Amino acid sequence: MTILEAHNITKSFGSAKVLNRVSLSLEEGESLAIIGPSGGGKSTLLRCLNFLERMDTGRISVRGEVLYDSEVPGSEDGLREKRLHFGLVFQSFHLFPQYTALKNITLARELLVKKQPSYKDRKTELLEQIRSDGLALLEQVGLSAKKDAYPHELSGGQQQRVAIARALALNPDILCFDEPTSALDPELTGEVLRVIRSLAEKNTTMIIVTHEMQFARQVADKVVFLDDGAVLEYGVPQEVFEPPLSERMQRFLSHYTDQNL
Repeated sequence: MTILEAHNITKSFGSAKVLNRVSLSLEEGESLAIIGPSGGGKSTLLRCLNFLERMDTGRISVRGEVLYDSEVPGSEDGLREKRLHFGLVFQSFHLFPQYTALKNITLARELLVKKQPSYKDRKTELLEQIRSDGLALLEQVGLSAKKDAYPHELSGGQQQRVAIARALALNPDILCFDEPTSALDPELTGEVLRVIRSLAEKNTTMIIVTHEMQFARQVADKVVFLDDGAVLEYGVPQEVFEPPLSERMQRFLSHYTDQNL
């Protein structure tokens, strides 16, 4: 089942065109890796898909429902609710420093459940379920023992794993990663990539902006190569990474020869 369809997304900042008619689709349970040089539009594309940036033109559908269409007046209404289709893990963790690891994971869901008409009558039951689910997510990312730790007491890799659990807490249709290992050293990078790999093995639908080429080749079901805001390569990893490659793709991958592509 096609879970995401994005058509002809364009985005400019002033006179600089950052995305140029980008289209892609994603099936439920697939992982899509977005690769390309710095400044090629990867993070901007992800932010447009999450409605954190307002695209100039384009259409986005999730599960057949049009969430945004630049040609339909008023299509930006309710963007906060539309963002709930996506969970986003940032480069720099963005955990709340005043809350424990568990509270960082449960907070958004606690705020949402308070809006339910039955909240007052079922408060204890609902909050206990949210806490139980939060503890299960901490166990999933290997951090059960850190539930009461504050962000400053966690390593970078541990903070990023909490951020992943937090994104999963709202049960998004699509989990998105924006260079999730760029702020980590190689040892900590490995622990985060192992969590993402385990999610892929469980058929979690994901979009991963990454500079980890070997990881993209081994884990992703589809790969997009984005350069100067345009899709230059799009397909399964074997199509994108194996010869014959376009000259631009060859030049890009030449910087990653140490990753045994």
